[in-house]
Amino acid sequence: MLKHWKLLFLPLLVLMAFFSSCKKDQVTTDPNALLNFSADTVLFDTVFSTIGSTTQLLKVYNQNDQTISISNIQLEGGNNSMYRINVDGTPGVSFSDLEIDSGDSLFIFVEVTVDPGNQNLPFIVEDRILFRTNGNDQVVQLVAWGQDANFHGGLGSISLLDCDEIWNADKPHVVYGVVVVDEDCSLTINQGVQVFCHKGAGIYVGGGVLDIRGALGNEVCFQGDRLEPEFSNVPGQWGIELNFEFEDQFGVQQATVVRGGIWLSECEGSTIDYAIFKNGSIGIQVDTVKTTGVDALQITNTKIQNMSAIGLLGQGAEMSGYNNLITNCGRACGAFTIGGSYRFDHCTFANYWSGGTRQDPSFVLNNFYVDFNNTVQVRPLTNTLFRNCIMWGNNAGLTDFNEFAVAIQESEFVPPASYFFSNCAVDTDEAVDDPLFYLNMLNGSTPPFTSVASNDFHLNNSTSIWQCPFVDTAPVDIDGTNRFSNIEKGCYETP
Repeated sequence: MLKHWKLLFLPLLVLMAFFSSCKKDQVTTDPNALLNFSADTVLFDTVFSTIGSTTQLLKVYNQNDQTISISNIQLEGGNNSMYRINVDGTPGVSFSDLEIDSGDSLFIFVEVTVDPGNQNLPFIVEDRILFRTNGNDQVVQLVAWGQDANFHGGLGSISLLDCDEIWNADKPHVVYGVVVVDEDCSLTINQGVQVFCHKGAGIYVGGGVLDIRGALGNEVCFQGDRLEPEFSNVPGQWGIELNFEFEDQFGVQQATVVRGGIWLSECEGSTIDYAIFKNGSIGIQVDTVKTTGVDALQITNTKIQNMSAIGLLGQGAEMSGYNNLITNCGRACGAFTIGGSYRFDHCTFANYWSGGTRQDPSFVLNNFYVDFNNTVQVRPLTNTLFRNCIMWGNNAGLTDFNEFAVAIQESEFVPPASYFFSNCAVDTDEAVDDPLFYLNMLNGSTPPFTSVASNDFHLNNSTSIWQCPFVDTAPVDIDGTNRFSNIEKGCYETP
């Protein structure tokens, strides 16, 4: 009897194994069946101190109900890549027809070798792993730091800095993604620090304090992380980018907002002295709803140049400064908007943008904005004063174009705007002789800049019309030259 039982049971086992095998081998061809990854970016944030390698693990998951077949896994840079990959124990740059059972995974080991002494390397060494499955293409980014540096943030991330963090000039600093100075915290950047920002990167100060402490000849410098010569003068390489949707009376619309590389919001007490910002989108943006009478930002002895949009942007902000040079921006060099309080002495706003047609004035001051319903919203403009400044550009003199624009709206709910310009050189078709708002303005006279092609905005062989009174906020110019006599408009004084 037992013998017969065995004879009956064995075919049943074989049949069960057959059906089990068939079920296991069933491969989905559904184009919606995607792979899942342990990370969308493999980030090597190690600071390399010697020539060497480090390894990271990427896990690829099949969370579908059936087996999935990966047509191809490829290292995009191929044999020329600084990266190497190993898929489930097999090294190579391209792998075909790999299957992952439902609920299973495979391991990809990623290795990179960089030479931190090779100054020709870009600061960020990038590649990608490409996956093709059922006609779908998926990508995992590979990112490594190519020189010895301090690394902050991560690709596409928003990262909190340590409270009361200090950056020193021992090594360059790289910002990747958005790094945040949180409320009641501070970031101090000491003289000589070189900051390199990846595309879409920047510093957001949300209720905290930013203190940039450069020095004459040892400035703090912000720029993009592409060091190849062809990128030395390319605007728009960095700056915070935010995408959002909003709904108005016409339905849902999409919009992209580009914020400053340095973006201060609802904070007070930040300072920037002797800094250089170049090749970004918006150099510095200050937004605030506080009306404490304390500046959100005091900016002095600073150069902002070659921004794809705006050099210095205030939106309802409280700002002050002197000896600032803001040049060559795709829109405005200085835009002080939606009201606020602004006090600047001996600043040069000189827009000789050559990257295309420019529609905006070099300098803008207004006290309003137009909301989604096309309604003008007026905001207070108080205690605003510009003295001994130059507001000019290469569109000066064109018909129906002003390089200096003051647009003020009135409202029964907002006090009258309080602003004054003294001894400034401007280009505008509007009258600048109302004593309530203007004093000794120079309108329509081209500044004798030494060489706009070489970005030298010293006044060369200037006459007496470029002279102005002494102001005690700026006893020396941006070069450290004393202002004793024959004081000149703008940030430079002729020795």
